[in-house]
Amino acid sequence: MPISVKDRVIIVTGGVGELGSAMARRLVVEGAKVVLADVRDGTALESELNQIGVAKYVKTDVTQEADTCRMAEDTRQAFGRIDVLINNAGIYTGKPFEEITLEDWQQRMRVNLDGAFLCIKAVLPAMKTQQDGRIINVGSDTVWMGTPGLAHYLTSKAGLLGLTRALATELGPLGIKTAWISPTLLDTPGTRQAFTEETFDYILNHTPIGKFEKPDDVTGLVTFLCSKDAEFINGAAINIGGGISMH
Repeated sequence: MPISVKDRVIIVTGGVGELGSAMARRLVVEGAKVVLADVRDGTALESELNQIGVAKYVKTDVTQEADTCRMAEDTRQAFGRIDVLINNAGIYTGKPFEEITLEDWQQRMRVNLDGAFLCIKAVLPAMKTQQDGRIINVGSDTVWMGTPGLAHYLTSKAGLLGLTRALATELGPLGIKTAWISPTLLDTPGTRQAFTEETFDYILNHTPIGKFEKPDDVTGLVTFLCSKDAEFINGAAINIGGGISMH
C-alpha cells in the first residue's frame, strides 16, 4: 500500500517560502489539507493550491503568541483537528561570529527556536484531545558540521533538536511524536542571494552525491513523516543532506 497523507490536516509554518511552499504543494497533491502559516502574504499560493486540493492561508508571525494561538484555532475550526505541525519558519542568513550583534543573535532565537516553541504550545491542546499528533522540526546539517559564519543559526537549530528529543519523551505517552530533519544548504534564489559563491562551492565539493539539494528533494521525506507509516518514528534526527554531514 502506498504512503498516504490523504485528509491529514497539516500546518506548515513558513509555508509561503521556498522550502515551505514546496512541502505544502507536495502534501496537497498527495491529498492532505494544508494550512500555510506565514507572516508573508500567502493568498496567491492558497489560490494555486486550492486548484489541486485543499489549502488555507493563515497570516502568522510565529514570534507572537496571539498569532500562533489563532493559527491553531483557525485550523481546528476549519478542519476539526490538527494532525501534523511542521516547524519550518526560520531565518538563515549568516555572518562571522565577531560581527554578530546581540540583536542578530536574539532575532535568530526568537524566530527559529521561540517560534517553534510557541507553535507547539498552540497545537498541543488539539493533539492531546486527539491523543495523536506529529511535530516535525526543520533543522540543518550545519549543526553537525560546525559551519563557520552561522553560529547564531546553528545554535538555534541545535536547540530545536534538543526540544525535539525532550518532547519525544514527554509527549510520546500522549500519542504525540516528534522528528527533526536536517537538510543541507538548499539551492534556491533566496539562498543564492544570502550566501556567497564560495559557500556553494564548499557545499558541492563536500557533498558525496555531487549535486546541490533542492526543496523538492526534502518533500518526500516530509510526506512520509506526515503519514501513519511513520508511527514509530519519535525523537529521531534524520539527515537529508546528501551525506555532507559525514565530513
